[in-house]
Amino acid sequence: MENELPFDGFKELIQYPLEKSDPRSFERIKSIFLDMPQPQSDPFRVLVQRLTNKVYRGREAKEHWRHIVSHKRGMEAKLGRSVGIHAASIDYFDALGGASPGPVLKETGTAHEDLNLEESIAKVYSPNYHLENLKKEIMRAKRYKHSLSAIMLDIDEFKKINELFSFKTGDEILTLIVKIIQKTIRAVDILTRYSGDQFLVILPNTNKRESMELAERLRQNVCERTKRIHGLDSGVTVTLSVGQTTGASSSTEFMKQLENILTEGKKKQRNKVYAL
Repeated sequence: MENELPFDGFKELIQYPLEKSDPRSFERIKSIFLDMPQPQSDPFRVLVQRLTNKVYRGREAKEHWRHIVSHKRGMEAKLGRSVGIHAASIDYFDALGGASPGPVLKETGTAHEDLNLEESIAKVYSPNYHLENLKKEIMRAKRYKHSLSAIMLDIDEFKKINELFSFKTGDEILTLIVKIIQKTIRAVDILTRYSGDQFLVILPNTNKRESMELAERLRQNVCERTKRIHGLDSGVTVTLSVGQTTGASSSTEFMKQLENILTEGKKKQRNKVYAL
Protein backbone atom coordinates (compact mmCIF):
# COMPACT_ATOMS: atom_id res chain seq x y z
CA MET A 1 0.00 0.00 0.00
CA GLU A 2 2.80 2.41 0.92
CA ASN A 3 4.50 1.75 -2.44
CA GLU A 4 1.30 2.39 -4.38
CA LEU A 5 0.07 5.53 -2.63
CA PRO A 6 3.00 7.20 -0.87
CA PHE A 7 1.80 10.81 -0.99
CA ASP A 8 1.87 13.03 2.08
CA GLY A 9 -1.32 12.90 4.12
CA PHE A 10 -2.61 9.62 2.68
CA LYS A 11 -2.34 7.63 5.91
CA GLU A 12 -3.48 10.41 8.23
CA LEU A 13 -6.40 11.75 6.17
CA ILE A 14 -7.54 8.77 4.10
CA GLN A 15 -6.33 5.38 5.30
CA TYR A 16 -6.71 5.76 9.07
CA PRO A 17 -10.17 7.44 9.02
CA LEU A 18 -11.71 5.23 6.31
CA GLU A 19 -10.02 1.85 5.88
CA LYS A 20 -11.85 0.13 8.75
CA SER A 21 -14.87 2.37 9.27
CA ASP A 22 -15.89 2.57 5.59
CA PRO A 23 -13.92 0.11 3.42
CA ARG A 24 -16.13 0.76 0.40
CA SER A 25 -15.30 4.47 0.36
CA PHE A 26 -11.66 3.66 1.04
CA GLU A 27 -11.49 1.33 -1.97
CA ARG A 28 -13.16 3.94 -4.16
CA ILE A 29 -10.53 6.53 -3.23
CA LYS A 30 -7.71 4.06 -3.88
CA SER A 31 -9.12 3.29 -7.30
CA ILE A 32 -9.18 6.99 -8.22
CA PHE A 33 -5.40 7.18 -7.85
CA LEU A 34 -4.43 3.66 -8.94
CA ASP A 35 -6.31 4.07 -12.23
CA MET A 36 -4.23 7.13 -13.13
CA PRO A 37 -1.26 6.59 -15.45
CA GLN A 38 1.21 8.56 -13.32
CA PRO A 39 1.60 9.91 -9.77
CA GLN A 40 -0.18 13.18 -9.05
CA SER A 41 1.64 16.22 -7.68
CA ASP A 42 -1.53 17.56 -6.03
CA PRO A 43 -3.50 14.45 -4.94
CA PHE A 44 -6.09 16.22 -2.77
CA ARG A 45 -6.97 18.51 -5.65
CA VAL A 46 -7.57 15.39 -7.75
CA LEU A 47 -9.61 13.74 -5.02
CA VAL A 48 -11.90 16.72 -4.36
CA GLN A 49 -12.36 17.37 -8.07
CA ARG A 50 -13.21 13.76 -8.91
CA LEU A 51 -15.79 13.54 -6.12
CA THR A 52 -17.42 16.98 -6.42
CA ASN A 53 -16.26 18.65 -9.67
CA LYS A 54 -14.90 21.52 -7.57
CA VAL A 55 -11.33 22.70 -8.09
CA TYR A 56 -9.12 23.62 -5.13
CA ARG A 57 -5.35 23.35 -5.04
CA GLY A 58 -2.57 22.62 -2.60
CA ARG A 59 -3.15 23.41 1.04
CA GLU A 60 -6.74 24.59 0.43
CA ALA A 61 -7.69 21.27 -1.21
CA LYS A 62 -6.09 19.33 1.64
CA GLU A 63 -7.90 21.43 4.24
CA HIS A 64 -11.23 20.90 2.49
CA TRP A 65 -10.58 17.17 2.48
CA ARG A 66 -9.80 17.20 6.21
CA HIS A 67 -13.17 18.83 6.87
CA ILE A 68 -14.99 16.47 4.48
CA VAL A 69 -13.80 13.52 6.55
CA SER A 70 -14.90 15.25 9.76
CA HIS A 71 -18.23 16.20 8.14
CA LYS A 72 -18.77 12.56 7.13
CA ARG A 73 -18.34 11.42 10.75
CA GLY A 74 -20.72 14.11 11.90
CA MET A 75 -23.37 13.08 9.37
CA GLU A 76 -23.04 9.44 10.43
CA ALA A 77 -23.38 10.32 14.11
CA LYS A 78 -26.43 12.46 13.34
CA LEU A 79 -28.16 9.99 11.02
CA GLY A 80 -27.15 6.81 12.82
CA ARG A 81 -25.91 5.09 9.66
CA SER A 82 -22.94 4.96 7.28
CA VAL A 83 -22.58 7.75 4.72
CA GLY A 84 -20.51 7.24 1.55
CA ILE A 85 -17.60 9.57 0.87
CA HIS A 86 -19.19 10.87 -2.35
CA ALA A 87 -22.43 11.88 -0.61
CA ALA A 88 -20.51 13.38 2.32
CA SER A 89 -18.31 15.43 -0.01
CA ILE A 90 -21.27 16.91 -1.89
CA ASP A 91 -23.17 17.53 1.35
CA TYR A 92 -20.14 19.31 2.81
CA PHE A 93 -19.82 21.77 -0.07
CA ASP A 94 -23.59 22.35 -0.17
CA ALA A 95 -23.43 23.25 3.52
CA LEU A 96 -20.33 25.38 3.09
CA GLY A 97 -21.95 27.53 0.40
CA GLY A 98 -18.67 28.92 -0.92
CA ALA A 99 -17.27 29.95 2.47
CA SER A 100 -13.75 29.15 3.66
CA PRO A 101 -13.19 25.61 4.92
CA GLY A 102 -14.21 25.06 8.50
CA PRO A 103 -16.14 22.62 10.70
CA VAL A 104 -19.67 22.28 9.31
CA LEU A 105 -21.26 19.35 11.09
CA LYS A 106 -19.79 18.35 14.43
CA GLU A 107 -19.70 14.87 15.91
CA THR A 108 -20.94 16.31 19.19
CA GLY A 109 -23.24 19.25 19.61
CA THR A 110 -25.59 20.39 16.85
CA ALA A 111 -25.48 21.21 13.18
CA HIS A 112 -26.33 24.88 13.72
CA GLU A 113 -24.34 25.86 16.80
CA ASP A 114 -22.06 28.14 14.78
CA LEU A 115 -24.88 30.10 13.15
CA ASN A 116 -26.01 33.48 14.43
CA LEU A 117 -29.34 32.51 15.97
CA GLU A 118 -31.07 35.82 15.39
CA GLU A 119 -30.15 35.85 11.69
CA SER A 120 -31.22 32.24 11.37
CA ILE A 121 -34.62 32.82 12.97
CA ALA A 122 -35.18 35.96 10.87
CA LYS A 123 -34.52 33.94 7.72
CA VAL A 124 -37.04 31.30 8.81
CA TYR A 125 -39.76 33.95 8.90
CA SER A 126 -38.96 35.53 5.50
CA PRO A 127 -41.98 35.64 3.12
CA ASN A 128 -41.92 32.99 0.36
CA TYR A 129 -38.61 31.64 1.66
CA HIS A 130 -40.06 28.11 1.58
CA LEU A 131 -41.10 28.21 -2.10
CA GLU A 132 -37.86 29.83 -3.27
CA ASN A 133 -35.76 27.17 -1.59
CA LEU A 134 -38.04 24.27 -2.50
CA LYS A 135 -37.90 25.21 -6.20
CA LYS A 136 -34.13 25.44 -6.04
CA GLU A 137 -33.75 22.08 -4.27
CA ILE A 138 -36.16 20.30 -6.65
CA MET A 139 -34.03 21.52 -9.57
CA ARG A 140 -30.85 20.42 -7.81
CA ALA A 141 -32.33 16.98 -7.04
CA LYS A 142 -33.28 16.50 -10.69
CA ARG A 143 -29.86 17.63 -11.90
CA TYR A 144 -27.83 15.37 -9.60
CA LYS A 145 -30.44 12.58 -9.34
CA HIS A 146 -30.61 12.93 -5.57
CA SER A 147 -33.58 12.14 -3.37
CA LEU A 148 -35.36 15.13 -1.84
CA SER A 149 -37.84 15.06 1.03
CA ALA A 150 -39.63 17.60 3.19
CA ILE A 151 -41.38 17.74 6.55
CA MET A 152 -44.31 20.00 7.35
CA LEU A 153 -44.72 20.61 11.07
CA ASP A 154 -47.87 22.02 12.71
CA ILE A 155 -48.08 23.06 16.37
CA ASP A 156 -51.11 21.40 17.97
CA GLU A 157 -53.75 23.66 19.57
CA PHE A 158 -51.61 26.76 19.09
CA LYS A 159 -54.64 29.05 19.08
CA LYS A 160 -55.70 27.69 22.47
CA ILE A 161 -52.19 28.27 23.84
CA ASN A 162 -52.43 31.94 22.85
CA GLU A 163 -55.89 32.20 24.41
CA LEU A 164 -55.00 30.44 27.68
CA PHE A 165 -51.69 32.19 28.22
CA SER A 166 -50.74 35.16 26.04
CA PHE A 167 -49.41 36.05 22.64
CA LYS A 168 -46.07 36.64 24.32
CA THR A 169 -46.05 33.01 25.46
CA GLY A 170 -47.06 32.00 21.92
CA ASP A 171 -44.07 33.90 20.51
CA GLU A 172 -41.78 32.25 23.05
CA ILE A 173 -43.05 28.84 21.93
CA LEU A 174 -42.49 29.65 18.24
CA THR A 175 -38.95 30.85 18.92
CA LEU A 176 -38.14 27.81 21.06
CA ILE A 177 -39.49 25.41 18.43
CA VAL A 178 -37.34 27.09 15.77
CA LYS A 179 -34.30 26.52 18.01
CA ILE A 180 -35.28 22.89 18.64
CA ILE A 181 -35.67 22.18 14.93
CA GLN A 182 -32.35 23.88 14.11
CA LYS A 183 -30.59 21.74 16.70
CA THR A 184 -32.11 18.54 15.31
CA ILE A 185 -31.56 18.95 11.56
CA ARG A 186 -28.33 19.03 9.52
CA ALA A 187 -26.51 22.15 8.36
CA VAL A 188 -27.67 21.57 4.77
CA ASP A 189 -31.36 21.20 5.69
CA ILE A 190 -33.52 24.28 5.20
CA LEU A 191 -35.99 25.43 7.83
CA THR A 192 -38.73 27.87 6.82
CA ARG A 193 -42.00 29.13 8.26
CA TYR A 194 -44.95 28.06 6.11
CA SER A 195 -47.73 29.86 8.00
CA GLY A 196 -48.52 31.12 11.50
CA ASP A 197 -47.88 27.88 13.40
CA GLN A 198 -46.58 25.68 10.58
CA PHE A 199 -42.97 25.11 9.52
CA LEU A 200 -41.40 23.38 6.55
CA VAL A 201 -38.06 21.55 6.66
CA ILE A 202 -36.52 20.85 3.23
CA LEU A 203 -34.20 17.82 3.29
CA PRO A 204 -31.73 17.54 0.38
CA ASN A 205 -30.31 14.09 -0.42
CA THR A 206 -32.77 12.45 2.00
CA ASN A 207 -35.23 9.66 1.25
CA LYS A 208 -38.65 9.04 2.76
CA ARG A 209 -37.48 6.57 5.41
CA GLU A 210 -34.77 8.94 6.65
CA SER A 211 -37.18 11.88 6.74
CA MET A 212 -39.71 9.80 8.70
CA GLU A 213 -37.04 9.03 11.30
CA LEU A 214 -36.11 12.70 11.54
CA ALA A 215 -39.77 13.74 11.84
CA GLU A 216 -40.22 11.36 14.78
CA ARG A 217 -37.15 12.81 16.52
CA LEU A 218 -38.54 16.31 15.97
CA ARG A 219 -41.90 15.31 17.42
CA GLN A 220 -40.27 13.88 20.54
CA ASN A 221 -37.79 16.75 20.97
CA VAL A 222 -40.44 19.46 20.73
CA CYS A 223 -42.64 17.78 23.35
CA GLU A 224 -39.77 17.16 25.75
CA ARG A 225 -38.02 20.53 25.49
CA THR A 226 -41.13 22.73 25.66
CA LYS A 227 -41.90 21.40 29.15
CA ARG A 228 -39.62 24.14 30.48
CA ILE A 229 -42.21 26.80 29.61
CA HIS A 230 -44.21 27.84 32.68
CA GLY A 231 -47.68 26.31 32.71
CA LEU A 232 -46.89 23.73 30.02
CA ASP A 233 -45.67 20.85 32.17
CA SER A 234 -46.77 18.29 29.59
CA GLY A 235 -45.03 20.17 26.76
CA VAL A 236 -46.25 21.26 23.36
CA THR A 237 -47.13 18.58 20.81
CA VAL A 238 -46.79 18.78 17.05
CA THR A 239 -48.23 16.89 14.09
CA LEU A 240 -46.02 16.33 11.05
CA SER A 241 -46.41 15.24 7.45
CA VAL A 242 -43.52 13.78 5.45
CA GLY A 243 -43.04 13.31 1.73
CA GLN A 244 -40.41 12.61 -0.90
CA THR A 245 -40.62 14.43 -4.22
CA THR A 246 -40.94 12.37 -7.38
CA GLY A 247 -39.49 15.07 -9.62
CA ALA A 248 -42.73 15.28 -11.56
CA SER A 249 -44.56 17.56 -9.13
CA SER A 250 -43.94 21.30 -8.96
CA SER A 251 -42.98 22.90 -5.66
CA THR A 252 -46.53 24.24 -5.26
CA GLU A 253 -48.10 20.83 -5.91
CA PHE A 254 -45.74 19.15 -3.47
CA MET A 255 -46.59 21.71 -0.79
CA LYS A 256 -50.31 21.08 -1.31
CA GLN A 257 -49.78 17.33 -0.95
CA LEU A 258 -47.91 17.81 2.33
CA GLU A 259 -50.57 20.17 3.64
CA ASN A 260 -53.41 17.80 2.70
CA ILE A 261 -51.77 14.87 4.45
CA LEU A 262 -51.19 17.03 7.52
CA THR A 263 -54.79 18.28 7.58
CA GLU A 264 -56.25 14.79 7.22
CA GLY A 265 -53.87 13.40 9.82
CA LYS A 266 -54.80 16.01 12.42
CA LYS A 267 -58.46 14.99 12.02
CA LYS A 268 -57.54 11.44 13.02
CA GLN A 269 -54.98 11.98 15.77
CA ARG A 270 -52.61 14.82 16.68
CA ASN A 271 -49.04 14.42 17.88
CA LYS A 272 -48.17 11.92 15.13
CA VAL A 273 -46.12 11.65 11.94
CA TYR A 274 -47.99 11.02 8.67
CA ALA A 275 -46.49 10.26 5.26
CA LEU A 276 -47.46 10.81 1.62
